[in-house]
Amino acid sequence: MERAIVHSDLKKQEIQPQYLIDNYLDLLSKDIKKMLPLGSLQDASCPVTGENEVKNNFSKMGMQYKISKTLGNIYLSPRPTMEMLRQFYHESTARKFWLTELWPKTQAIRQDKIILPQLEWIQGFLKQFSREKEFLLAEYLPNHFGYYNSAKDLFTGSHFTLVDPLFNPDIANIDLQNSHITNKVADCSMDAVFLFEALERSVEPLDLFQKVFNSLKSGGLCFITCLLSSGFEVQMLGKDSEIFVPPERMNLLSYEGMNALIEKLDGFEILEFSTPGVLDISNVINKPEMLKGYDFFQYIFSLRKDQELLSSFLDYLQMNRLGTFGRLVLKKS
Repeated sequence: MERAIVHSDLKKQEIQPQYLIDNYLDLLSKDIKKMLPLGSLQDASCPVTGENEVKNNFSKMGMQYKISKTLGNIYLSPRPTMEMLRQFYHESTARKFWLTELWPKTQAIRQDKIILPQLEWIQGFLKQFSREKEFLLAEYLPNHFGYYNSAKDLFTGSHFTLVDPLFNPDIANIDLQNSHITNKVADCSMDAVFLFEALERSVEPLDLFQKVFNSLKSGGLCFITCLLSSGFEVQMLGKDSEIFVPPERMNLLSYEGMNALIEKLDGFEILEFSTPGVLDISNVINKPEMLKGYDFFQYIFSLRKDQELLSSFLDYLQMNRLGTFGRLVLKKS
């Protein structure tokens, strides 16, 4: 099983300018109160084990996250139904703001430092494991059109299907004529499937995973990016980490939880499981008050201020799969 060590000069401020994020979160909080009232939500159990026993919980924007006792998965409960979630993405003021204001202002840097590197990562595996030159590709539960738009140039001649897109296609100022938007994919039809943080957005991650498995040809590849509850940032900052944004971040599985979810299908081989996140340390450093009581980390982050030390510590997190951002490649048997 491969693991990658990634170096990048990506900075959070580049993709999340504070003034735009503040506006987005303010709109999101109002939309949650208006469109996802507590009485309309449904209780949920751990998305991997099904257990209801928790070791802790916390609230964000009036919605509750629970931490499962066995694997440390963090999940939203109660949560909206898929129909409610779809309506939220299509009609909420916050999501429209993200697509029409935040996305255009950060699109160039996102494509350069996030989207294109991930598509090139995918391209490398497809060349290694497939003889095809044109592929049948599907992205499940996309919440924006950035990957589709960039993939058109990289995968020339391939057919890109958007499955259950969680954005209003009328807002997408792009040509969708060569894509196919659907809510169902034929079994054994796809060469590759993309889950770009889609497991986080899914009301039922195991059901989504089963649909992905069914849609892939034998030998087909599933590419996953995700956020992990076992990552350094989450372990250090807990509920104060800014990655907890309901209802979009509905499920954050641990490293063990992700492996357990994959094992439930009993038909995927893991080709790569990496945690090449580059923002863990900077996000922790930006909240120095959270380092109180952690003398060792106060020392290396606040006193030493040694860039070589920070870089090697980030390499350590990635090498040992302790980062908050994860990426996986699975091959269907």
